[in-house]
Amino acid sequence: MTTLTFDTHKAVKALKDAGAEERLAEAVVATVGDAVGGNIATKADLEPLATKADLYRALLTTALAMVAATVALVKLLP
Repeated sequence: MTTLTFDTHKAVKALKDAGAEERLAEAVVATVGDAVGGNIATKADLEPLATKADLYRALLTTALAMVAATVALVKLLP
């Protein structure tokens, strides 16, 4: 899993430089830090999901092909 670094001091300083009061800047940075802490999905985290989607797509395609073949056989048989 990828490690994310978040420079809280730099973020607080940037917010203060933009005009935010220190208490507000610290609260915003703390909230963002908590939200980001362990809840970031990386590309490696998402790859298994794409694999499952591909599997389900293949299964659906196979099922539709089987239904189409069955309908064709029923129409051809007397």
